[in-house]
Amino acid sequence: MSTGWIIGYAVAVALVLVVVVLLLLMIRGATRAAVKAESILAALEESRDNTAPLWAVHDVNEAVERITAGAAAVREHLSAKADQTSKPGEGG
Repeated sequence: MSTGWIIGYAVAVALVLVVVVLLLLMIRGATRAAVKAESILAALEESRDNTAPLWAVHDVNEAVERITAGAAAVREHLSAKADQTSKPGEGG
């Protein structure tokens, strides 16, 4: 074999090794990205589950408004009744 062939084979082997190393680095990077993406997805799902009750705040506010209105009506009724029974000179 001549020196040219040996140099050619050496260059070819070096190029193949470089390509293999680059492919392994790309595969490793893709694997890490997939793991991070799964972690991010799990965190987003947990956030969604933890914030789900916030969508019910409107319903809670409506219920509080109804309760407050009812309490105010009862208060007015009791106040009017108390005024009627506390007036002197009236009654039996």
